[in-house]
Amino acid sequence: MNYNIIEKRIGYLFNDKTLIDLAFTHKSINAATNYERLEFLGDAIIGAIVSEYLYLNFNDLNEGELSRYRAVLVSQDGLYEIAKKLKISEFILKEQDKTVVKTSNINKRIISNVYEAVIGAVFLDSSYEESRKILLSHIHKFNSDINNEISKNTDFKTVLQELVQKEIGKTPEYIIVKKDGPPHNTVFTICVKINEEIFGYGKGSSKKAAEQSAAKKTVQKFLEKINDKK
Repeated sequence: MNYNIIEKRIGYLFNDKTLIDLAFTHKSINAATNYERLEFLGDAIIGAIVSEYLYLNFNDLNEGELSRYRAVLVSQDGLYEIAKKLKISEFILKEQDKTVVKTSNINKRIISNVYEAVIGAVFLDSSYEESRKILLSHIHKFNSDINNEISKNTDFKTVLQELVQKEIGKTPEYIIVKKDGPPHNTVFTICVKINEEIFGYGKGSSKKAAEQSAAKKTVQKFLEKINDKK
């Protein structure tokens, strides 16, 4: 096995090379000594790192939303996309020919499981901090739009309403400031008022889109105001 290529793709130099062998060994090669135990460990490490990342970087998401986005990032499809970009399937040892097996011959489940094993191997060979560094570098490199995807799929009106009700016991008010363009291509401008104070404006091709845009901007401003008072 070419350790140099594997390590270069992962972005980590192993002290214990046997962990690389273990992470890429399928049970069809060795029923007793294979990647499954490392996969178990890696799954837990990945879950913890992603949970921490979402918690620290998305203050406007509630528990349910955090759980939903974590599920997306640690899903088989999510990890497979990272593993596919790293081309780690080229090194998976499987019974088929007891040597390198090409991507087309290995299913998504195995490839994503091996990626979990790789992160587990990094953890055992180094530390949680190093594992986090490696995993997040992969996420940001191969899922560069993850922040945009999370923002795009978040219901900011609900987030804002829950936040405002919790902090001051009131409900945000959405006001149409103006409508531009012809009926078939109207652009709405909407502002959000909280306690008679305007917090943010948003534009959109529909009232709903404009409200979401305004709510997204308001969440951060409202949080900043609340924190300034504490």
